[in-house]
Amino acid sequence: MDQSHSSQQQDATPRARIFARSRRYAIYLLAYCLAGASFWLNRYFGVPDLDQILYHLNVGAEGLLSSDPLLLKRFVLWCALVPLLLLGVTIWAERRSRARAPRLLGAAPVLLLCGVVVHWVVQTSAVNHVMGRFGPDYFAAHYVAPGNVAIHAGHPKNLVVIYIESLEASYNRKDLLGANLVAPLDALAGQRFAQFRQTPGTGWTIAALVATQCALPLKRVTLYDENLQGEAVRSFLPNATCLGDILAQHGYRNVFMGGASPTFAGKGKFLHSHGYHEVYGKEDWIEGGAPPEQLNGWGLYDGRLLNKARLKLQELQAGGQPFNLTLLTVNTHEPNGHLSKRCIERGFRGFAGVVGCTSLHVAEFVQFMEQSGYLANTNVVILGDHLARKNPLTARLGSVPERTIYNVVLSQHAPAKMTDEIVHFDLLPTLLALSGFEIEGGRMGLGYNAYDAHTRPPQHRFEDMQSTLMNRSDAYLALWAPAPVAPAIVATTLPP
Repeated sequence: MDQSHSSQQQDATPRARIFARSRRYAIYLLAYCLAGASFWLNRYFGVPDLDQILYHLNVGAEGLLSSDPLLLKRFVLWCALVPLLLLGVTIWAERRSRARAPRLLGAAPVLLLCGVVVHWVVQTSAVNHVMGRFGPDYFAAHYVAPGNVAIHAGHPKNLVVIYIESLEASYNRKDLLGANLVAPLDALAGQRFAQFRQTPGTGWTIAALVATQCALPLKRVTLYDENLQGEAVRSFLPNATCLGDILAQHGYRNVFMGGASPTFAGKGKFLHSHGYHEVYGKEDWIEGGAPPEQLNGWGLYDGRLLNKARLKLQELQAGGQPFNLTLLTVNTHEPNGHLSKRCIERGFRGFAGVVGCTSLHVAEFVQFMEQSGYLANTNVVILGDHLARKNPLTARLGSVPERTIYNVVLSQHAPAKMTDEIVHFDLLPTLLALSGFEIEGGRMGLGYNAYDAHTRPPQHRFEDMQSTLMNRSDAYLALWAPAPVAPAIVATTLPP
């Protein structure tokens, strides 16, 4: 019996060693993968935002394969292949030095993983996100449900909204960039809000669409309530009222045309859920016969997109029904942009050329509208969806003390603006007012009508949003709930 027990101990020892070695290497691999993911995000997107990361993991991941293939290749390289290579080097180095420092080698993988985790916590400001569970609920205190706001239609005009990927106002700085990259747009005689500022929850494309059309930020949902995860995947803010919903209720036809795939980040799901009758993107252009030279990694080049938008605009004008045509470009997407053959033939080079060529394409689209007489019954709003992210000009843009988002409003009868400072949320009531609707109280969602002289935001609104907007909010979570809910919370005492 003693011999049998001794034999079992001898057999257990190799198994224990194999298990310990496998666990150590697994920890190494996890640390390398996390480090690789951090490097990938920083190099191609800039400092990662925890809300954006969690959103794409829980809601927007289904369209990942429709993104730029180069983006996926880089992800595989830095988040899989490089970590595996580092693991191989680590195993080789350990075997050569095991006899010299066995205790240090045993602690090394845990120390490495802890270091990487701390880096992630600091980089994504995760502590602030955790503390947000216990901070004041800015959303509940300030949100005015658009569905509860009385709207009166006077003589509504058609609306064309052109979101230009990552276009910020600093691109006109000759002193920084050597040239005004948005000169064609600056030449348009329009109205501008000089301080279009970016708040939390609006700094990437789908978040910017939601913020400007629904007057609310895109916040993490499933981190707080796992019961909402399925609903977040099935539908998109089912209890919110957005621009497309309101315009559809007043007889508008809503059309969206973008260069990229509608499946990416749940963009198509959002648009279909909120009043858009037609949604076009990368798959539609390919199905329609667009040759490879008209497509970049994300989708249709901007010049081609705007050509298709001209045809759709002619169709909508001929239809006689009021309409909202929303466009979203892709050429200026980080990290390096996409320069089409047509732009190269026109003399544009580098990322500065990408920005300049897209600006020219959009300006020419507006000129087409003017020459066709469409501006008589149609307002045009051109705006960046958010500030520029990681690109070859980031270092120079980062030297600007206060970066703002590019915008210009083209209207033959635009109301007088009451402020130069707006945020994404103000666009919902402002676009409606521009289109000829009267909004009682001048407020919708978290936004204020920039044309309303009687209702103005509180003095420190932007600073308050910076610190508390993304805190946990049951009122916000209710907008994602699968069943109909009571009207969202409206502040009992509204800011002036």
